Amino acid sequence: MTAVSETLSNLISDALTRHPASGRLWVGYSGGLDSTVLLHLLVSAEVPFTAVHVNHGLSPQADKWQAHCEAVARELGVPFTGRKVQVCREDGGLERGARNARYRVFESVMAPGDQILLAHHGDDQAETLLLRLMRGAGTRGLAAMDECRALGPHCTVLRPLLSASRAELEAYAGAHELKWIEDESNTDPAFDRNYMRSQVLPALTARWPVVDRVSRAVENLRESAGLLQEVAMDDLQSCARREARFGESIDLQVFRALSVPRQKNLLRTWIRQVGGGMPESAQLHQALEQVDAEVDAQPAVTLGERVLRRYRDRLYLTPQLQPLTDSAAGESLWQWDGVRNLELTNGWILQPGPGWPAGEYIVRYRRGGERARPSSRGHSQILKKLLQEYALEPWLRGLVPLIYAGDELVAVGDLFVAAGGPTQPPIWRFLD
Repeated sequence: MTAVSETLSNLISDALTRHPASGRLWVGYSGGLDSTVLLHLLVSAEVPFTAVHVNHGLSPQADKWQAHCEAVARELGVPFTGRKVQVCREDGGLERGARNARYRVFESVMAPGDQILLAHHGDDQAETLLLRLMRGAGTRGLAAMDECRALGPHCTVLRPLLSASRAELEAYAGAHELKWIEDESNTDPAFDRNYMRSQVLPALTARWPVVDRVSRAVENLRESAGLLQEVAMDDLQSCARREARFGESIDLQVFRALSVPRQKNLLRTWIRQVGGGMPESAQLHQALEQVDAEVDAQPAVTLGERVLRRYRDRLYLTPQLQPLTDSAAGESLWQWDGVRNLELTNGWILQPGPGWPAGEYIVRYRRGGERARPSSRGHSQILKKLLQEYALEPWLRGLVPLIYAGDELVAVGDLFVAAGGPTQPPIWRFLD
């Protein structure tokens, strides 16, 4: 075994030992140099896995590349899965759209506990750090690619070759006479990563040991990012973070008492915790301005895939809300037996709670002018005022389901039951 073979094999073994998977192993196999080396290393180590190839269809050679990958896998005795995808250029541009399509395939083939190995190496790490630096990323972004991270709720991505250089992978491929694909788009400097790879990194590498220096910088940045997360988690706890009917909320006054950097740090961590993408700095600045808006204002600032809202003494982070048009609200009508779950619009669901009787119910949204008499009241009131009194968030008032038995309103969402109706309201919740 050559020195480089031993080095790379040890990297694979160490990574799999530190980050074991409870399910199957997969390898993202594009057919290029990097993934070909990773494939060969795993076969040589007799590690069982399945190769998955994503055909983006962006090159006239795409089908030939897939056939090549399948043939190599067959020759090595490796199970193979190939998937064709459509890349959406509106999904953050061509590069990001292709990446997002690729990861969607990975998630679709994997089961809970599975792990997919990717062949990113030290040069890729350096490119990522420099590209994010040019985009003005913060500490967490500059920490670049993690060796191991979650993929969806139950799977993981492992990059065992991050501390190896591309030169080492080339040496390994030459020693073992491996054959791989050369993607013609990798030489197009119109793509930022290709420009960084062909124009910037060679000049830096001629003067400094870039891969080693970047590796050390990433570790330092990762420590700082971890410390910032610890601070944010403490701040979230002090702000009385709790699950809301739609999203989560924190105490607004405690949040306002934090310094602006800590407010931004809290928001970034909170968004990441609930699965949202990282917002731009300008979005965070706008969000903090809206938090301090007039008391009667109802701000809604988009932060990644989440929305920051304010109501009374709480600050809410919610999923995107699809508002109902007046015509849709008027036309929405469901029959419900009070036994099975009832799916409403936009991810909402109505479930029978404890004490909720079976029956023939009609469920609809507000149309305006409704009155209701909660069981604890001696008279009816306008529903609009009752929703305010029961502190239903303003952005949900058009979505609260009204449950009727015949012509009689017997419950309003999970807020209250009407006089003469069931003893407890049903369960009304959102499935994110």
